[in-house]
Amino acid sequence: MLDRTKAPEIKEIDAVSLQVAEVTHLSNGVRLHIIKSETQPVIRLDFVFKAGKVYEQKIGVSDLSAKMLFEGTTNYTAQQIAEKIAFYGASFDNNHGYDRTEYTLYCLSKYVPELLPVVMDVLQNPVFPAEEFSTLKKRNQQNLKIQRQKNNYLATHTFTKLIYGEKHPYIFGYDEGALDAISLEDVNSFYQNNFSLNGLEIFACGAVTEEMEELLISELSKLKAPSDSKRESDIATAVTKGFHTAIDEMPESLQSSIRTGKSFPHITHPDFHRLKVLNEILGGYFGSRLMRNIREDKGYTYGVYSTISPKEYDSLFYIGTDVNFEVTDNTIAEINKEIKLLQDELVSEEELNTVQSYMIGKFLNNIATIFEQADKYKRIILYKLPMEYYSNYITTVRTVTPEEVQQLAQQYLQLEEFKTAIAGKKA
Repeated sequence: MLDRTKAPEIKEIDAVSLQVAEVTHLSNGVRLHIIKSETQPVIRLDFVFKAGKVYEQKIGVSDLSAKMLFEGTTNYTAQQIAEKIAFYGASFDNNHGYDRTEYTLYCLSKYVPELLPVVMDVLQNPVFPAEEFSTLKKRNQQNLKIQRQKNNYLATHTFTKLIYGEKHPYIFGYDEGALDAISLEDVNSFYQNNFSLNGLEIFACGAVTEEMEELLISELSKLKAPSDSKRESDIATAVTKGFHTAIDEMPESLQSSIRTGKSFPHITHPDFHRLKVLNEILGGYFGSRLMRNIREDKGYTYGVYSTISPKEYDSLFYIGTDVNFEVTDNTIAEINKEIKLLQDELVSEEELNTVQSYMIGKFLNNIATIFEQADKYKRIILYKLPMEYYSNYITTVRTVTPEEVQQLAQQYLQLEEFKTAIAGKKA
């Protein structure tokens, strides 16, 4: 009988096992990754194209191109596409990013035969109607105008400019007027040149029966794209020289948004897992040093965070917060102080143990569902990581030492290399 007066036994987690996909090389050259789970009668299909911002010739054209695929095909109007998806209680969305563009279908597995033809039609038979393009472009311009009135948008936009330069594809957002120069011909050309079968990865996750697997292999092998070749990106990721601080003045704003940080090692770098621990201690969770200092002690903000954002050609480390404009300089000083403390003093065993337990627990919580496990597997494939990547992550998090944390802070958090962007009212 269970004795409820005793706490459960604590066990160390040495490794983690994620479900590995069955990989099929289709006759058209595309790889299909299938992760099966019978727990729920649902399925998710991800079509991942190498068609992100890094491949665009004009700023904003990749985003507009990705959205235009929903605006009509040779067989369906935009309204018919939406109605068909809604009729079956499904969702079919686009996620446009810096490196890739993804199209994701969620539906009950029994409706895949009805919905898959619509998905394939959207991906390979868009007609780019002029009226819908004009409407989409105006809507995006209006949204951009609204976003550029927000401090946090401007601060992130300017910060990434400081890091990468004026016209780099890893810049967050757009400048005003960037979309004015994009024509329907530009959008069509981007689709023709970049939505290629070369580099396309398809992931099927969920209730995939043998019959469903045969259907997917048969139908997806028929998928065609406007181009069989794929131009590789000529992106350069060298950190820019020049200004270390930039200010977007917002005279009517009572708050300032702060973004400060630098370029970090790539996700494949041997130090990346340990850097995640360093980041967590500094500002990665609610009990972090930045939160305890700037929120709990000083009361400057409701929230402050640090994060590492990995991309295909780079990683970006930055700290972000919103504060009253009068304490902007004080906040930056406190951020710098916390970084210096990590460089000068060893983290206590108690603090490190707390962070290690939190990170491992969060990771286990984030692989609780088959879709979450599929997301981890997808990252392994897209970033060309070893299959034991996440087991290595758990091991590294569990065994990192205070001395390693201090050495990493000294090596990678050099304040003289930080770039800082502020959007708000001048103090």
